[in-house]
Amino acid sequence: RIDLQELGPTFIKAGQMMSVRPDVLPPATLEELTKLQDSVEPFDTDVAVAQIERELGGPLGQFFSSISQEPVAAASLAQVYKATLKDDNTTQVAIKVQRPNVLSTVSKDLYVLRRAAEVFQGLVERFAPQQKTNY
Repeated sequence: RIDLQELGPTFIKAGQMMSVRPDVLPPATLEELTKLQDSVEPFDTDVAVAQIERELGGPLGQFFSSISQEPVAAASLAQVYKATLKDDNTTQVAIKVQRPNVLSTVSKDLYVLRRAAEVFQGLVERFAPQQKTNY
């Protein structure tokens, strides 16, 4: 799990998908990978606040009467904060904030994985042509 976290959002997402496959992985591994669903290492709250303010076009106090100091959940692509809307001070909302640079990181990861799959396909066709790999 920790290795997947260090590799970044694309690999965390892969770990999340594997965490629901008891037919493939042993229970201890599934238990560890399940932590990737909502307990990934969060990014800095100051970065999240700056992003929220930039996207809403003003300071948090203009929109919310309160917001959690720490995320209530952090996963592969985003983390979530609990807040109360300023308009009536009773409506609670969840603010989902995308991880910094997640789009470019995932795009690069997918490019590398796609190229690796192409190379692997070529190797299989050359050295094991009897293997079916074009599913």
